[in-house]
Amino acid sequence: MRGWKRLCWMALAVVAVLGAGCGGGGLTPEEQERWVGSYRLPQDGVENNNAPVGPFCCSGKTLLVREPEGEGVLGYAHFYSWEGQAYNFEGGSGAPDVLLRLSGRTQLDAGVGEEEMGHIAFTAAELKAGASKRQRVGALEYLVTVDRVETLDHDGRPYFRMDSLEVSVDVLRVKD
Repeated sequence: MRGWKRLCWMALAVVAVLGAGCGGGGLTPEEQERWVGSYRLPQDGVENNNAPVGPFCCSGKTLLVREPEGEGVLGYAHFYSWEGQAYNFEGGSGAPDVLLRLSGRTQLDAGVGEEEMGHIAFTAAELKAGASKRQRVGALEYLVTVDRVETLDHDGRPYFRMDSLEVSVDVLRVKD
Protein backbone atom coordinates (compact mmCIF):
# COMPACT_ATOMS: atom_id res chain seq x y z
CA MET A 1 0.00 0.00 0.00
CA ARG A 2 2.82 2.39 0.88
CA GLY A 3 4.35 1.90 -2.60
CA TRP A 4 1.05 2.85 -4.24
CA LYS A 5 0.79 6.08 -2.26
CA ARG A 6 4.31 7.03 -3.27
CA LEU A 7 3.56 6.20 -6.90
CA CYS A 8 0.37 8.32 -6.78
CA TRP A 9 2.27 11.30 -5.33
CA MET A 10 4.93 10.97 -8.03
CA ALA A 11 2.27 10.80 -10.76
CA LEU A 12 0.56 13.88 -9.32
CA ALA A 13 3.87 15.78 -9.35
CA VAL A 14 4.50 14.83 -13.00
CA VAL A 15 1.00 15.96 -14.00
CA ALA A 16 1.49 19.28 -12.18
CA VAL A 17 4.81 19.93 -13.93
CA LEU A 18 3.46 19.02 -17.36
CA GLY A 19 0.33 21.11 -16.83
CA ALA A 20 2.39 24.17 -15.92
CA GLY A 21 4.06 24.05 -19.33
CA CYS A 22 0.80 24.19 -21.27
CA GLY A 23 -1.39 27.13 -22.25
CA GLY A 24 -1.04 30.04 -19.87
CA GLY A 25 0.66 28.02 -17.10
CA GLY A 26 2.66 31.03 -15.84
CA LEU A 27 -0.37 33.29 -15.46
CA THR A 28 -2.05 34.40 -12.24
CA PRO A 29 -5.55 33.04 -11.49
CA GLU A 30 -7.06 36.40 -12.56
CA GLU A 31 -5.12 36.27 -15.83
CA GLN A 32 -6.19 32.64 -16.39
CA GLU A 33 -9.82 33.83 -16.39
CA ARG A 34 -8.99 36.32 -19.18
CA TRP A 35 -6.85 33.85 -21.15
CA VAL A 36 -7.52 33.58 -24.89
CA GLY A 37 -4.56 31.42 -25.94
CA SER A 38 -0.85 30.63 -25.74
CA TYR A 39 1.32 30.41 -28.82
CA ARG A 40 4.94 30.01 -29.88
CA LEU A 41 6.62 32.02 -32.59
CA PRO A 42 7.85 31.34 -35.15
CA GLN A 43 6.37 27.82 -34.87
CA ASP A 44 2.66 28.78 -34.71
CA GLY A 45 2.85 31.56 -37.31
CA VAL A 46 1.63 31.48 -40.90
CA GLU A 47 4.22 32.31 -43.58
CA ASN A 48 3.52 35.68 -45.19
CA ASN A 49 5.08 34.56 -48.50
CA ASN A 50 5.09 38.10 -49.98
CA ALA A 51 1.38 38.50 -49.26
CA PRO A 52 -0.65 40.00 -46.44
CA VAL A 53 -1.75 37.90 -43.50
CA GLY A 54 -4.25 40.10 -41.72
CA PRO A 55 -2.78 43.60 -41.59
CA PHE A 56 0.85 42.44 -41.96
CA CYS A 57 2.80 41.93 -45.17
CA CYS A 58 5.08 40.64 -46.74
CA SER A 59 7.80 38.59 -45.03
CA GLY A 60 8.10 36.74 -41.76
CA LYS A 61 5.33 34.82 -40.02
CA THR A 62 2.04 36.09 -38.65
CA LEU A 63 0.13 34.52 -35.78
CA LEU A 64 -3.67 34.43 -35.98
CA VAL A 65 -5.20 34.91 -32.53
CA ARG A 66 -8.57 33.17 -32.46
CA GLU A 67 -11.28 32.63 -29.88
CA PRO A 68 -10.60 29.42 -27.94
CA GLU A 69 -13.48 27.79 -29.86
CA GLY A 70 -11.75 28.76 -33.12
CA GLU A 71 -14.39 31.25 -34.24
CA GLY A 72 -13.18 34.47 -35.84
CA VAL A 73 -9.80 36.16 -35.64
CA LEU A 74 -9.40 38.52 -32.67
CA GLY A 75 -5.95 39.83 -33.56
CA TYR A 76 -2.58 39.16 -35.14
CA ALA A 77 1.07 39.11 -34.07
CA HIS A 78 3.75 39.55 -36.74
CA PHE A 79 7.11 37.84 -36.20
CA TYR A 80 9.15 40.02 -36.79
CA SER A 81 10.83 43.18 -38.02
CA TRP A 82 13.61 45.44 -36.72
CA GLU A 83 14.55 49.10 -36.86
CA GLY A 84 18.36 49.24 -36.50
CA GLN A 85 21.05 48.26 -39.00
CA ALA A 86 21.17 44.48 -39.50
CA TYR A 87 24.35 42.69 -40.61
CA ASN A 88 25.33 39.37 -42.13
CA PHE A 89 27.69 37.53 -39.81
CA GLU A 90 29.40 34.20 -40.17
CA GLY A 91 26.64 31.71 -39.51
CA GLY A 92 23.70 34.05 -40.20
CA SER A 93 22.26 37.52 -39.86
CA GLY A 94 22.02 39.69 -36.77
CA ALA A 95 20.04 42.76 -35.71
CA PRO A 96 20.34 45.22 -32.80
CA ASP A 97 16.63 45.04 -31.94
CA VAL A 98 13.40 43.19 -32.70
CA LEU A 99 9.88 44.49 -33.21
CA LEU A 100 6.80 42.27 -32.95
CA ARG A 101 3.90 44.13 -34.52
CA LEU A 102 0.49 43.45 -33.00
CA SER A 103 -3.17 44.06 -33.76
CA GLY A 104 -6.36 43.53 -31.82
CA ARG A 105 -10.03 44.19 -32.37
CA THR A 106 -11.51 46.94 -30.23
CA GLN A 107 -14.61 44.84 -29.42
CA LEU A 108 -14.10 41.11 -29.10
CA ASP A 109 -17.83 40.30 -29.15
CA ALA A 110 -18.60 42.36 -32.25
CA GLY A 111 -17.18 39.79 -34.65
CA VAL A 112 -15.72 42.33 -37.05
CA GLY A 113 -14.82 45.27 -34.79
CA GLU A 114 -12.29 47.92 -35.70
CA GLU A 115 -8.65 46.94 -35.41
CA GLU A 116 -5.98 48.75 -33.40
CA MET A 117 -2.26 48.41 -34.05
CA GLY A 118 0.63 48.25 -31.60
CA HIS A 119 3.97 46.56 -31.03
CA ILE A 120 6.39 45.13 -28.51
CA ALA A 121 10.08 45.91 -28.99
CA PHE A 122 13.22 44.48 -27.42
CA THR A 123 16.78 45.70 -27.87
CA ALA A 124 19.37 42.96 -28.34
CA ALA A 125 20.67 43.81 -24.85
CA GLU A 126 17.20 43.01 -23.42
CA LEU A 127 16.89 39.70 -25.29
CA LYS A 128 17.53 37.00 -22.74
CA ALA A 129 15.58 33.81 -22.08
CA GLY A 130 12.77 34.69 -19.67
CA ALA A 131 12.61 38.40 -20.54
CA SER A 132 9.02 39.51 -21.13
CA LYS A 133 6.96 42.55 -22.04
CA ARG A 134 3.25 43.31 -22.13
CA GLN A 135 1.22 45.49 -24.45
CA ARG A 136 -2.48 46.27 -24.69
CA VAL A 137 -3.79 46.48 -28.27
CA GLY A 138 -7.53 46.99 -28.66
CA ALA A 139 -9.38 44.59 -26.37
CA LEU A 140 -6.39 42.23 -26.15
CA GLU A 141 -3.34 42.16 -23.92
CA TYR A 142 -0.23 40.49 -25.32
CA LEU A 143 2.46 39.03 -23.06
CA VAL A 144 5.60 38.14 -25.05
CA THR A 145 8.31 36.09 -23.35
CA VAL A 146 11.69 35.24 -24.88
CA ASP A 147 12.16 31.45 -24.88
CA ARG A 148 15.42 31.16 -26.80
CA VAL A 149 17.92 33.56 -28.38
CA GLU A 150 21.61 33.76 -29.21
CA THR A 151 23.37 37.11 -28.88
CA LEU A 152 26.76 38.43 -29.99
CA ASP A 153 28.76 41.65 -29.89
CA HIS A 154 29.63 43.59 -33.04
CA ASP A 155 31.71 46.77 -32.81
CA GLY A 156 30.95 46.98 -29.09
CA ARG A 157 27.16 46.69 -29.54
CA PRO A 158 24.89 43.75 -28.77
CA TYR A 159 23.09 41.96 -31.63
CA PHE A 160 20.93 38.86 -31.73
CA ARG A 161 21.15 36.06 -34.27
CA MET A 162 17.96 36.44 -36.25
CA ASP A 163 17.36 32.73 -36.84
CA SER A 164 17.76 31.90 -33.13
CA LEU A 165 14.83 33.87 -31.70
CA GLU A 166 11.83 31.98 -30.31
CA VAL A 167 9.14 33.58 -28.15
CA SER A 168 5.98 32.57 -26.32
CA VAL A 169 2.92 34.75 -26.71
CA ASP A 170 0.11 34.66 -24.15
CA VAL A 171 -2.99 36.57 -25.20
CA LEU A 172 -5.56 37.78 -22.68
CA ARG A 173 -8.79 39.72 -22.86
CA VAL A 174 -8.38 43.20 -21.41
CA LYS A 175 -9.88 43.69 -17.92
CA ASP A 176 -13.37 45.16 -17.99
